[in-house]
Amino acid sequence: MKKIYFSILCLFTLLMGCTKSTDTTDTQLSYSFNAINLNATLSSNSGTSGNIVPAGTNGSINWTSASVNIAKIEFSATHAGNAISLESKNLYTVNALNPDSLAGTVFLSSGVYEKNEFKININESLSNPPLLLSGTYIEASGTKIPVIVKLNVSQLIKLEAPRIEVSQGKYIAKVTLELNGLVKGLTASDFGQTTRTTPNNTILVSNTVNKTLFDKLVLKLPSILSVSMTKP
Repeated sequence: MKKIYFSILCLFTLLMGCTKSTDTTDTQLSYSFNAINLNATLSSNSGTSGNIVPAGTNGSINWTSASVNIAKIEFSATHAGNAISLESKNLYTVNALNPDSLAGTVFLSSGVYEKNEFKININESLSNPPLLLSGTYIEASGTKIPVIVKLNVSQLIKLEAPRIEVSQGKYIAKVTLELNGLVKGLTASDFGQTTRTTPNNTILVSNTVNKTLFDKLVLKLPSILSVSMTKP
């Protein structure tokens, strides 16, 4: 009776196209978000804006805080000839200036991963915008003006990572934001000719305030992001 039951079960499994996986999820992949190149030139010449400079340089933008709010990341790749897809939701990093901040975890099997792609889904949020930056715009004269940028927009950004051979243990998918890239191709007048708000004559940039500058920064957002998979 047991042999008949076992044969029927095997037949059912074959008909359904089910196979038993021999893979083991022995690897942990976490995400980190790290903002770099915080101080960049902002000059009257668009060709020289975005160069990295020391903090406090006249004619520059200096970011002092950054937070990241990601609705979802979809990681897809090929492993052992098979396509895989894993997702992590609601990844929120309060301080993206801290490279040790980790968010979201998925589990993988050891082996070679090729065609690695990360689809970053960001959604509008009144409470926690996808990217919130604060800092100071220093005019050529040395006058310091507070800046708050709320890149509150829905967008899908696709990033690729090179082939990697994963061994058992922990890995980090490190998403880097090169903030100097936000002002490449812009000029000082993009920030200088803005509506100011209280307190302290602050330059607030959002989808409702100083929208011309907001639109320019949104277009730059995909180009400042990159991703790498490393073992800490």
